[in-house]
Amino acid sequence: MKKIIIIGAGAMGSAFAVPCVDNNNDVTIVGTHLEDNLIDNINLNKQVHPALKTQLPIEVKFERFEKLSSILKKDIDLIVVGVSSVGIEWFVEQISKSYRENLPIILLTKGLSIFGNELSTLSDKIKKLLKKEGYKEINISAIKGPCLAAGLANKMRTGTVIANPNLNESHNLSKIISTEYYSTEISEDLTGVELSGAIKNIYSMLIGASEGLSNSKAPKEIQSQKT
Repeated sequence: MKKIIIIGAGAMGSAFAVPCVDNNNDVTIVGTHLEDNLIDNINLNKQVHPALKTQLPIEVKFERFEKLSSILKKDIDLIVVGVSSVGIEWFVEQISKSYRENLPIILLTKGLSIFGNELSTLSDKIKKLLKKEGYKEINISAIKGPCLAAGLANKMRTGTVIANPNLNESHNLSKIISTEYYSTEISEDLTGVELSGAIKNIYSMLIGASEGLSNSKAPKEIQSQKT
């Protein structure tokens, strides 16, 4: 059993707790300072997450932001990033107070960011920010895949990729979170997996827009052929 803390009580962070609990891990979700009302709502409504519209396992513990500092000081095995991309600096600020060298961090968040006037992956940004705080051994993995939060929370069969430059780390994480409905592949291409996760939505929107424009022109072309 691993002690896992998920920071951020949004849809994907909360859904990710389901396979973690099903693998007999001790899972605590801590909301950000903006999610106290959400945490209270979930606890008052028998673990029903309003965004997921699903009752999460009773084994998942939900805590308000005020408990984050004390929980981070405990002997935890894994930190999961469940905040949005704009909250990455806030996330690092919180964990830097008690981060343990080489403690595994899993990045669920998708997107890219600007760091030092340059485009950066989120994992690279976290590493650089933690190094500024004096940490040298930083262990970050990213999980990316065609997985919807509501589907995962309801145990719909899906898959994902765990990326870490050290394949042994990816393999270890796979054993911690994989289930019959949540299958995992591993990769050492952390940057490539993050970039793919960030830009896939752009490609899908472009393809969808192109198809839409093509279909909207079709009736006119058909009409002109008839005349």
